[in-house]
Amino acid sequence: MPQNPTKPEHEDVPADLLTEQERNQLLANLHRTLIWVGVQDPYKLNIDADLLREEMEKDLIKPSDLPPEVHPVKGVLDLRHLIWRLIHEKDLTEKEETEVKELIKVLKAKEIREEERLKEEKLTHEEAHLLFEETAAVIRTLMDLKEILEKKEHKTDVGREIVKKKVNDVKRWNVFVGEMKGKK
Repeated sequence: MPQNPTKPEHEDVPADLLTEQERNQLLANLHRTLIWVGVQDPYKLNIDADLLREEMEKDLIKPSDLPPEVHPVKGVLDLRHLIWRLIHEKDLTEKEETEVKELIKVLKAKEIREEERLKEEKLTHEEAHLLFEETAAVIRTLMDLKEILEKKEHKTDVGREIVKKKVNDVKRWNVFVGEMKGKK
């Protein structure tokens, strides 16, 4: 029986299972800068219902604390709809901002759990690549959600600065007018 030339002889791994070297390469690729470039947010993202429940209990998250696109009982997130909705919102309400922050916690836990699976489980090449792609999609989603929050927070901060500047301008104007009246 011919040996597989791509696998070192000293590795005792069946041909269809991921080698340690391949596993390490996939893990390293997950942490590459800009891994998420070119990765699209999936339409729906499955989240293990047990993981979702654990995270909700750990952080005292109620179902009402999550965006309406998250379906905890089914363990499904209507991801594209959520991202589209948030991007097109003029301003996020405080409730929506809290929902996104809670969802980020849940997705971060999913990323960690999937990465642990990739590190520790015996996986075939196909299983490993599917897990890698799903984890990359979660990372992309986390980046998108954090970016949405940052833009909305920055916009709010800029708005506050503009209001402060206008208030200060009015105060200075009032002082100036008062000084002019005193000179008459």
